[in-house]
Amino acid sequence: MSFNSQFKLIFGETFQTEGFRYCSKLNVFVKMLNEDLMAFFGVKTAPAWNKGAKGFFLTAGIISTYHSSIDKKSILYAGQDLNSFLPRNEARVSFEYTEDTMEEIISATALYVKERLMPIFNQVYDLDSFIDFLKEYSINKLRACDTFEGESLVLIKTDNHDDFQMYFQQHLDELYAQIDAGNVGDGYTKEMAYDDLFHGIIESIVYPRDKVYSDKSLYNEALEEAERRKSENMKKLYSYQILKN
Repeated sequence: MSFNSQFKLIFGETFQTEGFRYCSKLNVFVKMLNEDLMAFFGVKTAPAWNKGAKGFFLTAGIISTYHSSIDKKSILYAGQDLNSFLPRNEARVSFEYTEDTMEEIISATALYVKERLMPIFNQVYDLDSFIDFLKEYSINKLRACDTFEGESLVLIKTDNHDDFQMYFQQHLDELYAQIDAGNVGDGYTKEMAYDDLFHGIIESIVYPRDKVYSDKSLYNEALEEAERRKSENMKKLYSYQILKN
């Protein structure tokens, strides 16, 4: 049996109780968390460290029906390496196998993913908790709300007015501590760190979102675009048989 076939079989058996099933149109296992959100995970080939072995890594994420599209390309964009979900002080993981160990390794990987990833996915149950998820694991997808990028329209759908100051300060303190410990590149100053985070968080998320709130025409356009996307994405989910009539 090929790796892909074995992966689909073992992961399918392991995650069916979690509500996931394989979607051939997206080439990932999927689960609708509600009508607005879909969790997914899949596998991709990767270089192996050991001679004679083959490597792979897991990609996973959550995507909303307010994303520009739900297709293979957007899943590729939204998906992240499993290591992205692990605590920073925890050792990074990689997966590799030989023909003799393939089934054993895939089975062990499935249990590892179930143990480490499912508790994170289970914390996301509505759009507000989805914003918390993105702030923790993929903050960049909330940027450029005024041009409806990524998942930024979720901010408008939830009437979000978070100033992100606590998030900004937390990450600034962490980066300052890394600079003090000498764990960043030479010449990278606290002033540079402040400017980078201010631009990446306040200027790129808060200001564009507030621009939408302050412009009635743009605000209405954002709501209309959100509903258009949801309508189109729901049609796709039905065509993929992720949702059924």
